[in-house]
Amino acid sequence: MDFAFHAVIMDPKESVFEEVRHLPEVGVATLKLFMAYKGTAFYCDDEAILSAMMNAKEAGVTMMVHAENADIITILTRYYLSQGKTAPVYHYYARPPIAEEEATSRAIALAKAADCPLFVVHVSIREAMEAIREAHNAGWPIFGETCTHYLTLTTDYLDKPGFEGAKYICSPPLRPQEHVDALWQAVREGWLTAVGSDHCALDGGYEGTKKKGTNFSNVPNGCPGVQDRLSLLWTYGVCTGKITRRKFVELFATNPAKVVGLPNKGELRIGADADVVIFDPDWKGTITNKDSLHGIDYEPFEGFEIQGRPEQVFLRGRLVAENGRFVGERGMGRWQKCRPYGLCYDYYHK
Repeated sequence: MDFAFHAVIMDPKESVFEEVRHLPEVGVATLKLFMAYKGTAFYCDDEAILSAMMNAKEAGVTMMVHAENADIITILTRYYLSQGKTAPVYHYYARPPIAEEEATSRAIALAKAADCPLFVVHVSIREAMEAIREAHNAGWPIFGETCTHYLTLTTDYLDKPGFEGAKYICSPPLRPQEHVDALWQAVREGWLTAVGSDHCALDGGYEGTKKKGTNFSNVPNGCPGVQDRLSLLWTYGVCTGKITRRKFVELFATNPAKVVGLPNKGELRIGADADVVIFDPDWKGTITNKDSLHGIDYEPFEGFEIQGRPEQVFLRGRLVAENGRFVGERGMGRWQKCRPYGLCYDYYHK
């Protein structure tokens, strides 16, 4: 497959921020910062975020943030552990909606201060989505995405018997149904721009990695999902009438390509790469781990009934997959260099 690179900052200091403006020179046009994970190399405070943003806008690099209030999470995690509340479901209670709501609003404020476009990744709650929508409607270049697991799974999965809920620990955490419903409205109305997977198939899976955690706070975050993204979005979006076929294509392919700066991907037109999916909308099946290709021992969407799957996939006009089987040649994939000034800069008021 073709591939491209994306950057994160894990060493927030001024010399690193100065490198941001040079990212497009090596084909990287997006940069993600983490407002959560205090005490790790991922964590960026407000000063770091603002510095990165001010450098990013000079080069057309699209700033992305993981928006959760690190201090709220730290204090609540300490509290629940002190109360002996260690089950996976307390991952949700230690990262309540207000932690995401506050951080999203703060990220938007920092973007306004830097006069820099912003893309908020994996939005999981109504209030964060509304903050993005309101800022965008007020004329600011503020955008966001959600993920398939926030459109299909709820907090109940974290509360499975025993330690099974650890399979569903990701950040932000899964939310109650009211937020799921709000996110479907958001992608339908265009308040959120794309649907990603935030795919993270941890080496060792459940038995070898997640189950080794002793409480909700030390279970590695993340679960797989990239393979299921298209079929889930079709089945639980298009087939239920929540989104149209046109919106499905925008959310799944066109907008993501535009956001990251890949002008020859994500749409069918003269001059673009002939990347084509022939989709069978009537095929029916069930998601199971034995049919999954992520290589770990569990499937978060195990047992989900799905309708529709790719019948054929073409990469630059050449057949590479057919009915779920790879039929291409190894080595066909090319490094795609992302271009700066992606979709989030289209509305840049400066």
